[in-house]
Formats: sequence, structure tokens, C-alpha cells
Amino acid sequence: MYTALLLGLLPLASATIKGKEGNCAAEHIKFANPSHVCNTLKAQFANLTFLPEDQGYEKETKVSWDASSWTNPACVFVPRNADDLSYAVKAMVKTSTLFAMRGGGHMPISDAANINSTGVQISSTNLNILALSEDKQTMSIGPAFRWGDVFEFMDGSNLTVVGGRLPPVGVPGLLLGGGISYFSYAHGLASSNGKIKAYEVVLANGTVATITADGDHADLYWALQGGGNSFALVTRFDLQTFPLQQTLRAEATYEESEETKDVYLDALLDYTLHGDVDPAFAITPVARWGPNFTVPSYEATLLFNGSVAPSHGPATKFFNGSIKSVNDSSTLKPQSLAEYSRLTKFAFEEGGPGYGFRQRFRVVPAKATREAMDIIHDNWFDLLKERDLANRITGFFCGLAYNAVTRTMARMSEGSPQNVDQEPAFWVEESISWSNAEDDPQITKFLEDVNAKIEAQLKEKDLMARYIYLNDANKGQGVFESYGNENVRKLQAIRDRYDPNRIYTDLMPGGFKVAHAKAK
Repeated sequence: MYTALLLGLLPLASATIKGKEGNCAAEHIKFANPSHVCNTLKAQFANLTFLPEDQGYEKETKVSWDASSWTNPACVFVPRNADDLSYAVKAMVKTSTLFAMRGGGHMPISDAANINSTGVQISSTNLNILALSEDKQTMSIGPAFRWGDVFEFMDGSNLTVVGGRLPPVGVPGLLLGGGISYFSYAHGLASSNGKIKAYEVVLANGTVATITADGDHADLYWALQGGGNSFALVTRFDLQTFPLQQTLRAEATYEESEETKDVYLDALLDYTLHGDVDPAFAITPVARWGPNFTVPSYEATLLFNGSVAPSHGPATKFFNGSIKSVNDSSTLKPQSLAEYSRLTKFAFEEGGPGYGFRQRFRVVPAKATREAMDIIHDNWFDLLKERDLANRITGFFCGLAYNAVTRTMARMSEGSPQNVDQEPAFWVEESISWSNAEDDPQITKFLEDVNAKIEAQLKEKDLMARYIYLNDANKGQGVFESYGNENVRKLQAIRDRYDPNRIYTDLMPGGFKVAHAKAK
């Protein structure tokens, strides 16, 4: 989710598109030929600008986790700091050049943070500050990093931040889109409730500013807590730290049987409704499906922030034998976040088993009831079996992650534009991986068909939750509409104040845009 580039009035190409809906949009927008900007940047920043024939171009265009997001931009610009980015933004604005800006590249929507040959790709690779303040209260993180880098930097400090769960997830996208964390059950979403103390940003007019809750731009601070990439380009996040002595972890795989489903889903529902008794515990549950499966594989990542696991409470069902695990995989053992990162991050790097696949997410928000869980689970796996996608599509693998939202997590996420439902819920992430572009239509059709069934049944029984989690949403889902009419109008007014010419909406069109949300 990001941006920017160039100087000098350069001739416009003939490419023309109709303006997007929203306040004050031009009826037609003419975009510059990006080669002019690329040449100017190359002359001005020779070592920071990569043309298609340059060494380094391919590496910068294949950063994204999702292979369908590997595009061929006219050039790639890699700013070193906010001033470089400011120069680029002013240049892009002056010439009406399309662009995109990418952080860690985890969002599996091909044009969310990437662009093709019609524009310039901004890479955050060199925006790589990673520093702990002298008083150890603040962790400053640049958008170059992924959460595995942060875990490893903080290892041994007895401190952490409310950040991502998986090492390959990028810092900026998670923090601008909400941010489920291992520590959300105690502290709420990563983006909310003051856990981000400050943002260093480049505004649409090129101004570099530091945004805080009590500064001159308090309204922008509010908007950045889950408002996405419509407002500013963030070049540094300052996060509040908190103590972390030891973590216990298990990567549990449970016995594959029809009986496991009921025990597993019942335990997960109990945790979602009553897990507030132990907010130091986090469960990431996934029901997976792949080639030759006859029943889903029920799994869970278990993490406890402490040295002695609780002996009572709903979370204990996931590791005390209530759900039978394979090879004692549910046994909690000491493992730091950094150790986990070092063991797993290679899987998503070039040459790793998770690299180079096409990916798709979609989120289903549902009230925390067993009936809602079954509607999602049974429709998903029944249609998978019926169409036999796992055995007909090369590289196919998929899962349902029942992200639990407890009352404490919801309450600690208040004060942001996201307006999270305050009752327990599931944000069920549907994820699919596959190998070849020719199978894209089958994946799209499956997602359309299965979700038509799921949502119709949930709505009929009033089991849909309102809030749609941006970080797991698919293109076309009404993310900002789910924030509520009042917050949509407020976000749009803030966007109009800081970006009246719609630079981060029309010149940087990727991602979910508040200007396109329709408040009733």
C-alpha cells in the first residue's frame, strides 16, 4: 500500500480513463507516459532507479508473496528516506504519472501495491530504520521490514510490540489495515488504541510530517489507524513497546477424523466466547484441505505470553488432550518469536516451498455461534469435494482460519475508524494457493459460488457480523462501508483535507480507497 515520483512538466501520453466515483473527481484523467518519469528519476537517482534492463529490477518486482502480483512496471524507484519519496511524489503529481508503493508484499490482490507498465513502482526496500529508543519505550520501524525482521531485532530485549503473527507479513500493510497480533487478545488490533505512537509520512503535496494523536494532524492520526493507503505514504512507524519475558508455542496438528471437527469447533467457540479469562493466550486455528484429503486437517498455532501455561480455561482444550493431536504436536514448549521466525521465514523466500504460488484471500465476518461456524465450514468443504479442485488444479491448497475476536480484543480496539463489533465474532479468512494462471478462473468461480451460499445462509439467520477486516479482504468486499456511515463520512472528509486532488486515490489507484465507499 503506497507511492510516488518526479519533476518537471513532461508531455502527457494519450491514455485516458474515466474518473472514479467520489467527491470532486475529474470527469476524465490523463496520465503521463511513465518513461518520462523513469528517465528523470534515473538521472536524479541513478542507483535507486531500476529500468527493466537493469540488474536489480527483477528482484524488486518479485518481492510479493503472491506470484500473481509479480508485475512489470515501467521502472522501480527505491527511496532512501522521506525526502527522496517527497521529491518523487511532487514529480508524479506534476506529470500525472500513475504509481504504486509496496511494503512487504503480502496482500494477495495483484494491483493493491503493485503496478504494471503503465506506471512506476515504489519499493520501500531502503526505508529500513529499525531502532529501539534509549528509554526502550518506542520501537521505530520502517516499511521495508517484515515482522520476522522485527522479532529478530527485538530478540533478547524482553520487549515486543503488537505486530504481525507470521514472519513474512509486511509491517506497513498490517498496521494500516488493522493488524491481528498474537497480543491482540490483551491489547486489541495493532493499529488501534494508541499502540502506534507516531507516523512519519509524506503527504500528497510532498510535505514530510510526523503524525501523532495530540499534534496538529490528530484527525489524520485517527484515519491512519485502519484507514488504509488513501491518506499518506508512511515512511516510519513508532510503536509502543511492552514487556515480553518468554513465550510458549505449539504448532498443533490434530487427528484427522469426522469426530475431530465437532470437538475442534466446539473448543474454538468456547475460546471465542470465554477466552477473556486468559488474554495472554492466542490461538490461530486453521482447517486445511489439499490433494487426496478425505477430511479436513484441523490445526492450530498456540502461543502463550508467559513461562507457565494455564491449567484452566477454554484455551487449555487445545493442548491438554481434549482434542487428540498427532505426535504430541500440541505440547507447549518455550520458543521465542525470533526462533520461530528463523525456522519458518525461508519457506516464503525464493527457493522455499511457499514461494512462487498464486494466492487469494477473502474474509467472512460471522457472529460467534456454532451454527455460523458450521455454515461456513460445511459449504466450503462440501463444494471443494464436489469440484475436486485439490486434485485437478496444480499446487492447490486451501484453508479456513477462524480468527477469534473476543470481547477484550474488540474493546481494546476501540477508538479507531474500524468500529469493530463489540460482541464475540469470527473473521474467517478463506485462503487458497495454486500454481498456474490458467486456473485463475476456476478459483474465482469457486470463491464466488461458495460465498454466495455462505453469505445467503448467514444473512437468512442473522449470523453475519458487520465489520470486514481489511487485511484479509478480497477485491470488491465493502471494507470501509463496514466501518459505519459516520466513520466513512469522517474518513472521506479527512482524505479531502489532506489530499484534495485525489493523488493517493487516482494516481495511486491500488488498494481499498475510502473515496469509493458509499455512506448511506
